[in-house]
Amino acid sequence: MKKILAIILALVSLVGITAMGVSAQAEAQEKEPLKFGDDGKFKILQISDIQDRIIFRPLTKMFIEDLLEKENPDLVVLTGDNIAPGCPKLDWYIEKNIDNFMKIFEEKKVPVAIVYGNHDADRNCMTKEEQWEVYEKYDCFVGVGDSEELTGYGTYYLPVMDKEGNEQKFTLWFFDSQMYNDENDLGGYGCVAKDQVEWYIKTEKALAAENGGKLIPSFAFQHIIVPEVYEMLYKVSETDPETGAVTELEVEGEYDKNHTFMKNNATYAIPMEFIDEDTFLSETCCSPEYTNGQAAAMIDYGKVLGIAVGHDHKNSFVIPYKGLDIVQTPTASFGSYGDDNRGARVITLDESDLSDYETDVIFFRDYYDLSDEKLYNQYVFNSDYEKYSIGDRIKAMVKYYWLKITD
Repeated sequence: MKKILAIILALVSLVGITAMGVSAQAEAQEKEPLKFGDDGKFKILQISDIQDRIIFRPLTKMFIEDLLEKENPDLVVLTGDNIAPGCPKLDWYIEKNIDNFMKIFEEKKVPVAIVYGNHDADRNCMTKEEQWEVYEKYDCFVGVGDSEELTGYGTYYLPVMDKEGNEQKFTLWFFDSQMYNDENDLGGYGCVAKDQVEWYIKTEKALAAENGGKLIPSFAFQHIIVPEVYEMLYKVSETDPETGAVTELEVEGEYDKNHTFMKNNATYAIPMEFIDEDTFLSETCCSPEYTNGQAAAMIDYGKVLGIAVGHDHKNSFVIPYKGLDIVQTPTASFGSYGDDNRGARVITLDESDLSDYETDVIFFRDYYDLSDEKLYNQYVFNSDYEKYSIGDRIKAMVKYYWLKITD
């Protein structure tokens, strides 16, 4: 009997601790809560890898402004590398970098949440915590600073309420996916840390307890893709690093040779069944070389529809993994490397059916006609794209300003 009583008391204690964690987060969310619209929809605009410097690229600014105007999102999520690495050691320089895009959202009065990428605090004078204080100066910012001490900074959740604002219907998770691996000798990028995974499990359980024991559907955002993506890709060939000889491997399904990349002397491909008009694969999936069990925890303890990431500027896809979609979004910016597929992702939730979601990538080319000579020349000299040489850029810049003057 005493043993049973001790177990009950321990469980009560655990519930109390987790509830306190949820309450601490709730107290931090003092602004107008996110909620479904009168039409029952909630639209998220994911913008990734802005990664520009103090002189904001005009095409990036134009694209973001038009995305807000045409898509009318309920929330903007910036999925890391929001500013470029290696900025001068001047606080005002970092503040201006952030202001370049945050003032757009502030003027449009669109709620904004962020996560950090591997470059936000990379050789920059402001720490993640200090940058967070800059974001908090904007009324449109709805991100919540860490409610408890965790690895990195900016791991939190936001509830999405029903259209009346009375009941939480959905959860949005935000993770700092860290910078570079210092946990082991595998090298490469870091990943969501063990204490962040434990925080997620604890918080997920507490939210379910508040919801009568039922899990609340959710979606997650972070910068770096999870390594589980490789379990869903085909390894189609291996290259001998010494001789260069290529060995073709048998795969169980079909794939398109235009959707492949190389990593560690092997070629990987997306299965044909996962390819649609928004899918392209123009660089390596730069995931960590290890995991602390984040994806597994979300599958085992949550009802997470997907994890949306950035980081790999020239990739775009949605790949299912054991009921959890791995959602890759390209860069929307002209201030960071990319190609002709720059774009942003729209994720739409429907309150009447939260077992699924809709998503589309809005490409720059969808909005603008590059047959316009002035726009095309601006596009060439604005783009960080290896397709264009320095000479191409200089010629395009001269043509653009000449057309602008004589227009």
